[in-house]
Parts: sequence; structure tokens; C-alpha cells
Amino acid sequence: MIHESSLVMSLVEEQESITLHPKPGFVIKTKILESKDLSQTLTKVFINVCHSPDVPKPDVDFEPEIVFPLIIDNEWEIPIILSKEKKSKDKKGFPSFVYDCCINSECFQWCQISTDLKSILIEWCIESVELVYSLTLEREYSMPKMLAKGELSNTVVTKKELLGSGLKDRLKELQQNETLGLIKEMELEEEEELPDLMNINKTPAKPLIEEINYQLKPSPKLKPPKPVKELTYTVLFKNVADPNFNLAVIVTYDEEIDNNFSITYSSESSSLLVKSSGLKFASGNSLEIPVSPDIIVTNTKCFAVHNTMYIFI
Repeated sequence: MIHESSLVMSLVEEQESITLHPKPGFVIKTKILESKDLSQTLTKVFINVCHSPDVPKPDVDFEPEIVFPLIIDNEWEIPIILSKEKKSKDKKGFPSFVYDCCINSECFQWCQISTDLKSILIEWCIESVELVYSLTLEREYSMPKMLAKGELSNTVVTKKELLGSGLKDRLKELQQNETLGLIKEMELEEEEELPDLMNINKTPAKPLIEEINYQLKPSPKLKPPKPVKELTYTVLFKNVADPNFNLAVIVTYDEEIDNNFSITYSSESSSLLVKSSGLKFASGNSLEIPVSPDIIVTNTKCFAVHNTMYIFI
């Protein structure tokens, strides 16, 4: 007869597991907006972003000019090891949930240097918790002045999960199960007999056309739109080591901007033209950035993070 503990040990050895001993980093504080358990709605959530050298890092080291275009194409990400859900309490004694998101220690240093990469990592951590635990979390998060909420979990992971394939397979399985569940719900809705929409309560039918007394109320006065503030900015040019792009144009504004803008290139004036209805420059709603005529522009890609616009040409 095989002892239960011996069987467990043999399975662990076969899977080549490893225990992560993460070090604290920073904390994300948010709350649950949607959950299968309605009692969890608006419950506070703390995400400990921690790090360990045992967690693998991406194949390509972080260089903004190289990595940000790869992130746009979903070809670069920081591996995240997510702990089990932990129950805790906030300062006022109300129940809360705690999750540990462990990344590679060198990746954590990258995020300490680049605030843009840190913002992207925070979004990835929130998405990981949402996907694994079937939640929807508030995106207006805060960052308490603490290194960790409670004690960090010493998470045991297999070599397969550590290399990324196990976690990715798990996420794909969750996505597939969620999709199948939605399909089944739709099929059940189609099989149900539709009620008589014209007479749900089986009351005597009323004429289809009936005269009613209705007085039009004066429409409320629309408030004039708020004036758009004129932005100040700085422009920085950097060479990039990418087969698709030659140059990165980094435009930093004095306040946060969104991604609602377009980029066009004029070969006649050798300049980039940034157009946006929500941004105001000295010349109006467009910004002209001169580019060296020696640079041949065949492809452009752009995005904004906080107050910085990245344009790759």
C-alpha cells in the first residue's frame, strides 16, 4: 500500500515544483465591481506587486523604443505568478481580499525606472486577478504607502507554470469555459417560449392607438462646452533598433492626454502632423513636428501613456 504523503511527494517531484519566496514591492488598492457572488460587490481588493529572481523574465530586455511597439502588438509581456486568494480586513475592520502578483526581480527594477511600464504592469496584474477569479475590478485604483498588505504568500509552482506554459494554458482554459458558458446561456434563452408581448398579463386588449394628453416641457439649457486648455510640450527624438522603425518621437505634455488623436506624415514639408479634437496647441487642434528629410517614412505607429505620446516612424 502506498502511503498518501509518499504519493504526493512523488507527484511534486515529477512536476519539479519550486517555492517562491517573494520580496515586497508596492500595493494596488481597488474594489470589486462585479462578481458571481453578489455579496462581494464593492469589497476592497489589495494586490501586492512583489518580486523574486526565480520568476522568469521576458526574452527581450526592457528598452522603451523596442518594447513599447511589441506591447502594442501583444508580443511582449512580463510573466506574473498569481497567488491564491487571501481574506483580510481594511483599517476600519471591513473584510477585503488580498492577491500577490509576483514578477521577476529585474523586471521590478524596470518598472521602478519607467513609470509608463509600471502603469502597464498594474493593468496586467488587475487583469490577471479578474481572469483567474472571475471578477471585474475598479480601474480607479490607489497606491497606499505600504510595501505589502499582510504577509506575502510562499507560492508553490511547477516548472511548467514557471516557464509560462502552465499559466497560459490555465488562462486559455478559463477563457474557453467562460465562452462556452455564455453560449449555453444563449441557447437556453432561445429555447424558452417567448411571452405575448402585446398582452403579458392576459388583460383585455386596448386599442393600438389611444389619445393621450401630453404637454411638452421646455428642454433644459445646454451648458456651453468648457474651453480647451492650450498644452505645452517638449519633443525628443531617439534612434530605435527595430527592423520596422527608424526613429522614435517622444512628445511629453504638461498634463495627461488620451489616445484620441491621429498621425499623418507630409513628404512635402518633411513633418509629422498630430491632429486631435481634444488637444489644443498654439496653431489650433494640430501639432506639426518637423522630421529630417533624410528619414524615409513608410510606416508609423503611435500611442499615449499618461502625459507622453510615443510616435514610431
